[in-house]
Amino acid sequence: LKNKKEQFENPEPADKLVQVREWTKTWEYREKNFAREALTVNPAKACQPLGAVFAAVGFESTMPFVHGSQGCVAYYRSHLSRHFKEPTSCVSSSMTEDAAVFGGLNNMIDGLANTYAMYNPR
Repeated sequence: LKNKKEQFENPEPADKLVQVREWTKTWEYREKNFAREALTVNPAKACQPLGAVFAAVGFESTMPFVHGSQGCVAYYRSHLSRHFKEPTSCVSSSMTEDAAVFGGLNNMIDGLANTYAMYNPR
């Protein structure tokens, strides 16, 4: 197992790890990190599906469909509603842990059928 780990994980040499660990304890490292005034994270770059939903919203009569959990879609809807200052629609296949493990094709088929029945996208 050790050889397999070294072969596939491409680890740094042990002396390099010690060198970096010791450097993180220096005043140079401390001053460099505390010199930052703020850290900002752009929520629009949170994940690839959010970008796909953002792109799909730009097309007329399109209903973005996410093959994933309802929680992800709730986040996308709230994020895009804050961005556009109006309600934004998006639906999901309501994937659960079981569907992710055993296959979510039925969730996707049911979700697409419900989407077409309720929203009639083009």
